[in-house]
Order: sequence, then structure tokens, then C-alpha cells
Amino acid sequence: MTAHAWLDHAAPYALGALDESERASFEEHLASCEVCTAEVRELRDVAALLATAAPSVSPPASLRDRILADARGVRPLSSAPVPVPIPPAPPATRSRETTVAPARRPWSSVVPWLAAAAAVVIAAYLGQQARSERAARATAERLLASARLTLDSTGSALARRDSLIQLLVSPDVQAVTVSGSGPAPSAKYFLDRRAGRVIIAASSLPPAAQGRTYQLWGIETGKPPVSLGTFNTDSSGRALASVAVPAGLRLAVTAVTDEPSGGSRQPTTTPFLAATWKSE
Repeated sequence: MTAHAWLDHAAPYALGALDESERASFEEHLASCEVCTAEVRELRDVAALLATAAPSVSPPASLRDRILADARGVRPLSSAPVPVPIPPAPPATRSRETTVAPARRPWSSVVPWLAAAAAVVIAAYLGQQARSERAARATAERLLASARLTLDSTGSALARRDSLIQLLVSPDVQAVTVSGSGPAPSAKYFLDRRAGRVIIAASSLPPAAQGRTYQLWGIETGKPPVSLGTFNTDSSGRALASVAVPAGLRLAVTAVTDEPSGGSRQPTTTPFLAATWKSE
């Protein structure tokens, strides 16, 4: 194995994908190889950007308070029979004088009124219970929909990150580093011709100005540039973007330009961070 054949181990080593024996052998080689050491250092910077490739998706800050408030406001359902309130009997009064007791209303005439009053009370109670149950069910459905949306977003972000990792460690990937002197921006490109994708990991590149964006171009020898997509960097000047290469485009050069927001049909500024690719 020649010294630079070890470079095939650099990407999986930086991503922690080597097994124990391979890692030990590669680390022994790193102790005496500046080329592989520099490659690992650059790839670790790229690996650090993978965290931003899967943005954190958190539930709304008010979610917990809303759940607790709804829980307090909803009365628990009970299987116990509903009590029927019975009007209290009027207090007994005594009179020092002997009076003639009024004629009592026949019980048969009172029962219908009591039944009607009880029915009104029960209907009101059951109506309130039904409204509470509907409100609780609607709240639960909203929370479930929010949770599903959060899980879907998280799953999609993780899938994108895993796809990037798989591409970085693929043996078919070409890698090119483009850097300037001093604090100038730099980038590492990864090209997988078989999958038709390019990854650019940029650093020390200030975010594009308001109303502007960075645009990545693919250039085939003797043909005009083809837009591969737009991207921007974060406040620290870093970005990790994965773009598709149009079918049939035989990339010879990739480069970045500063363009109006939304991108341009053709470059309108001088390209920078240009990388030249080996022919297929």
C-alpha cells in the first residue's frame, strides 16, 4: 500500500466509520504522514457542518403550557351514575296558634314537575360534558397533528444528513480543496459522478449581502456554465450544500459567483472558489 492510498481512509476516519483495527492502523500511519493529517483535519471541519445539515426541529415553546392548561380545563369522564339534584324541602315552621292546615296538593300532580326539572338539569349537565369532550378531542387532534409534523420534519432532516454521510464515504467520490491565502474563503468539493451530486463545504465565506445569494455553477469544456443551485453561509461564514448535477453534464469545473437573490441564468460576476475535476 502506497502512502497516499491511505487517503481512502481519511473520510471514514473523520466520520468515525472505521472499525477498531482499521482505525488503529490508520492512526499509526497519521503519526508520520502530513498529507493524510491535513486531509483528516479538513474532513473533520466538513463533518462538523453535518450538524447543520439536519436542523433541529423543536415543538413550539407554548406547547407544554397549552397542554397543561387544556388538561386542567377538561373534567375527567366518569362511569358513575349522574346524580339528580332534588330540591330541598322547605323548613318546618311552628305556630303558637292552631291553624287549619291547607289542603295538600295531590302527589300525582307534583311528580310530573319534578321529572321535568330533573330532565332539564340532566340535559344541561350532559350538554356541558359533551362540549368539554369535543373541546378536549379537538385539542388532542391539534397536538397530534403538530407532533406528526415535527416528526416528519425531523425524519426528513435526518435522511438528508445520512445521505450526505453516505456520499462522503463513497469510494467513487472525488474530492478537491480550493483555498485562498490568509483569511480568504475556502471550500472543499465532493463529486460523485455515479450519483450525479456535488457537495460543497465552504468556510470563511461571509454571508451574501441582502438581496444577494451565492450560486454554484457546473462547467463542461467548451460549453456555457450551468446553474447547479444557490446557497448562503451562516453567520460564521460556513455552509454545507448538496446539489444535483443535470444528467449528461460532464463536469470539468465548478465555481461560485455572487448573484441577485433567486440566482441568474448565467454568471454576472467573476467566479471564485473554482475547482477543476479529473476527466471520467
